[in-house]
Amino acid sequence: MPIKQWPRSLRQRFKHQPGALAWSLYLPARLLIKLCSFLPYAILRPLASNLGLLALLFARRRRVGRQQLACAFPEKSDKEISRLLRASCKSIAMSAVEAMILTRRYYPRWEKHLSFAEGARETLESYRGKGAIFVQAHFGSFEFAGALLGPLGLEPAFPMRLPNNFYMGRDLIATRKENWGVEIINRQGALRNLLRRLKEGKAVVIATDQSAHHNPIFVPWFGKLAATERATASLALKMGAPVITLWAVRHATKPIWKIDCQVVREAAEVQAANEENVYNLCSEIHASLEEQIKLAPEQYLWIHDRYRIRPDPEENND
Repeated sequence: MPIKQWPRSLRQRFKHQPGALAWSLYLPARLLIKLCSFLPYAILRPLASNLGLLALLFARRRRVGRQQLACAFPEKSDKEISRLLRASCKSIAMSAVEAMILTRRYYPRWEKHLSFAEGARETLESYRGKGAIFVQAHFGSFEFAGALLGPLGLEPAFPMRLPNNFYMGRDLIATRKENWGVEIINRQGALRNLLRRLKEGKAVVIATDQSAHHNPIFVPWFGKLAATERATASLALKMGAPVITLWAVRHATKPIWKIDCQVVREAAEVQAANEENVYNLCSEIHASLEEQIKLAPEQYLWIHDRYRIRPDPEENND
């Protein structure tokens, strides 16, 4: 095996495996998170936000972010695009802090820190026991928005790609379950589990705004076709499940997040998950997500290359 392939081979060998190596990598990260957890929000927020600006050191990320912001907001000047890109990178770092520290810190008094837009709480609670699909974008505090469904009695589950480190993954699953009543499901092979949960009347929370690689359907995203996963629309059509978009906008300076939602589709008769039906439902979901993001574009993940996979293979980016 060529020497340059050794790091990748080692990562694959120890991926999701317990042991001394995984523990030695986990322990420093865990200690750092523990130390940061003692910092007051007034210090933690600017510290994390400024660390987020390190993403702009990567030329490709800068290019992707600027291109996608220009596509979404063609009316904005270069100066405005630059400002939004910087704010977006700060928001990414805050999302990480929310996931690792703040969801644990504020759970005991979550009603003090999570407010609701008019009618949002009533709408969310109305889907208890109805097997609803909640769709998110990497926008605002998607961690708080999804986790909140637990205390509201919807028994949510998140399919996600678990951290490569066994112990980090173990902590993530345990803390979400113990604190918020959220079940984390390994994204690989999650479909059967999600179907079972919907049949039991439990909620499923899925992020659909990332570029899909396996058999995507191409749906407009801010005016340009983007490779989109079929799973969310297919599940809703096959189960007749309601679909609701969900988000939490972060306050500029205070540890307060405003929760809101939008019903994309009510429970309906079971339909075939054919190309036309999947495309139409994905388009409706995208339209709702775009509407959310335009409310606070500085809190969206613009440096992810949403258009990397193209309908024509010859146009695909490296």
